[in-house]
Amino acid sequence: MKLSKVRNSDRISKVLIAILISTIFVNLSFAQYPTVIPQNYPATAYPQGYPTNIPQTQRGQGTTTQPTTTAGRTVNITEEETEMMTHEDSVRVALEERENEDLELETLRRKIFGYKLFNGQTFDPNSVLNIPTPGNYVLGANDKLIIDIYGYSQSKEEVVVNADGFITVPKAGVIKVGGLTIEEAEPKIRASLAKLYYGLQNGSTNMKISLNDVRTIKITITGEVIAPGTYTMSSLNTVLNALYRAGGPNELGSFREVNLIRNNKVEAKIDLYDILIKGYSESNRLLKDQDIIQVPTYKERVIIEGEAKRNGYFELLPSEKLNDALTYAGGFAPNAYKHRIKVYRNNSKEKEIIDVANNKFDSFEMQSGDSLVINPVLERFTNLVTVEGAVYRPGEYSLNNNPTLTSLITSAEGLMTDALVGRVSLVRTNEDLTTSNISVNFRDILNGSAPDIDLQREDLIIVPSKFDLTEVSTIRISGAINNEDAEEGVELPYVKNMTLEDILTRVGGLTEAASLTRVEIVRRKRNVDVTKANAQISEVIVLDVNPDLEVVSGRPNVVLEPYDQIFVRKSPNYEEQTFVEIQGEVYYPAVYGTANKEERISDLIKRAGGVTLQGYIPGATLIRTVQLSQIELEQRRKAFENLATTTDDNQIIEVEEVDETIEETIGINLQKILKNPGSDEDLMLRDGDIIQIPKLLETVRVQGEVLYPTTVKFMGGSSFKSYITGAGGFTKASFRRKTYVRYPNGSIDRTKKFLVFNLYPKIQPGSEIIVPQKAQNGTEQLTAFGNILGTLSATLGTIFTIYSLVKLNTPSSGN
Repeated sequence: MKLSKVRNSDRISKVLIAILISTIFVNLSFAQYPTVIPQNYPATAYPQGYPTNIPQTQRGQGTTTQPTTTAGRTVNITEEETEMMTHEDSVRVALEERENEDLELETLRRKIFGYKLFNGQTFDPNSVLNIPTPGNYVLGANDKLIIDIYGYSQSKEEVVVNADGFITVPKAGVIKVGGLTIEEAEPKIRASLAKLYYGLQNGSTNMKISLNDVRTIKITITGEVIAPGTYTMSSLNTVLNALYRAGGPNELGSFREVNLIRNNKVEAKIDLYDILIKGYSESNRLLKDQDIIQVPTYKERVIIEGEAKRNGYFELLPSEKLNDALTYAGGFAPNAYKHRIKVYRNNSKEKEIIDVANNKFDSFEMQSGDSLVINPVLERFTNLVTVEGAVYRPGEYSLNNNPTLTSLITSAEGLMTDALVGRVSLVRTNEDLTTSNISVNFRDILNGSAPDIDLQREDLIIVPSKFDLTEVSTIRISGAINNEDAEEGVELPYVKNMTLEDILTRVGGLTEAASLTRVEIVRRKRNVDVTKANAQISEVIVLDVNPDLEVVSGRPNVVLEPYDQIFVRKSPNYEEQTFVEIQGEVYYPAVYGTANKEERISDLIKRAGGVTLQGYIPGATLIRTVQLSQIELEQRRKAFENLATTTDDNQIIEVEEVDETIEETIGINLQKILKNPGSDEDLMLRDGDIIQIPKLLETVRVQGEVLYPTTVKFMGGSSFKSYITGAGGFTKASFRRKTYVRYPNGSIDRTKKFLVFNLYPKIQPGSEIIVPQKAQNGTEQLTAFGNILGTLSATLGTIFTIYSLVKLNTPSSGN
């Protein structure tokens, strides 16, 4: 019995282990082989019902691989993977290989000169049936003829050429026309009809023969064409029409010797290059029934690449030379190097390169497989000289027309008035491609005391300007000036003999706040005595001006110098109006201008007529606009940048400029202010202040971590916890000892701690109770994680206990 239980337990253990291993294997398989369709697989490569991906197992060490090219990439397939591939996978790989081969073949064909003639969508050489009857058209069986008799006698007969080549004309009999052209058949028909119509002999009656319906013929196209076979077409078609139907010569077909075989002999040889180059071919004949068009393989083909008008593969006849190949390529491109061409050739053992000069183009014999490379011309000039700087027309000039320095300056329309004539530089490129500088006193050349200088290719002449050697001087003015850049300062270029009046006029004059007695000019000192500790480093000039911007005292007619700094001070007696606003329960709520610099809250309420009977004095609030510090501005910018995230549509949220001011609510005790005006509680007002006095409030708002955030009625004498109870009580995440109250006047009171007791703040009408959420610190997070581990351990222990009981209570197979 005991042995049976052990065996049964082993079976259960094996089953559990097998299930566990299968589960892990399935999960790893799904994780390792996601179902992904490669982006470069064409849709046609997946027949209906085929899988959408090929699993790629881990490559084993020492396993041979078979490279397979699919859709422009190479996939190494091991022998193990080949055995695992299904029939559908093999078919798809084969289709991808075939598609890649077709793509490479099509790329090769497009490089062959003439291939596009038969594969262009806009080219249609099919014969047009509604054309005048050609005189060289050979009549045959099933051709329908119209015989028009007009003039003194009139008649119209429609006849058909029978299989023996005869036509039957009523009253005229049988006439043999088969194998004759229209021009040859017309005299025979005229002679037969002249017996009926005598006017055909003396000219009073005329005859006209035309084709009513042409016959269809069958021809055979063989050899190296895209689609060889037998074709049925109109007898008006030519060899070119038939080749177009067959797709033209393929990658091995000849474009130079297309054979037209008729009655088991070569009737004509067509050179398709005549049509490509000249537009016509005399050998392009009309086809007859049972004609054969045979396209042999090419004999010689060369490659032309580089600076030719056409690049690609060109077929040459045995007698043609290099110059003929250039003709088929359209000749040289505009930037081609025409003096010499490189020919790369395959000899019997290896490759070789041949340089062919332009005087041998018409005699150099080409071989099949030759590659002609036409290089571009060098990016350099044989006769270029350049002049820059203080000349009227700087730029590039011809050395042939300007062989000397004087002639080059003359071609550049001469020197400008600011040219530094005695310090002209000539930069010359030496034979080793290094450069050297030659200083030239062009004044001596102009005076005749020095010889002119001969120029060389790629010489660069630099004529410096006096302004290039002079530092740019400026004058700066700031302060109470009528200019939008007054605070930062306005910088103007220095001009000689400029005065203070000129500068004030150019910047727009002075503002109303400007002090006419405090205009300062700060001038830099150029000869500072560095041996003295108290050496003067600048000169300060104080001037008085009148409203007409004229200097009236100080140093009249002072002339400004470079880098002078001008400061226009603001008058200490000038003060702009400031305004404050009072809103809510006063008799005259409005905007008021402050009467003096020390006007207080009590003064404003008195001017507004006082507080109404409905006013709730404890809820009075002062709202003030505060200028943020640089630290606060930087914190706000970082906060806005963190909010600038992308949406689901990848559209970036634009963040507006951070406001440098903010409105803050300042808690005031209006009861004490009205009881004791002028006290410390009675704040002095600032420009833009807003005082709000609400109506009597009768509610209390409870927000944050409570079960039911709500607004409840204020109940006098009720405790803090009563309002929490009215909101459903605290939640598990509430941070009770951090609860605080915001009063209607904007002041805050928090919960205090005494021993183990929480002392909650008092509640007033219009108050707002805020219960914050408890944030977990590191210790609390570790405690929570420990609880999770404990729960997991208990669960595993329970599972193990159940398993042990099942193992002990399972009956033996022998019992």
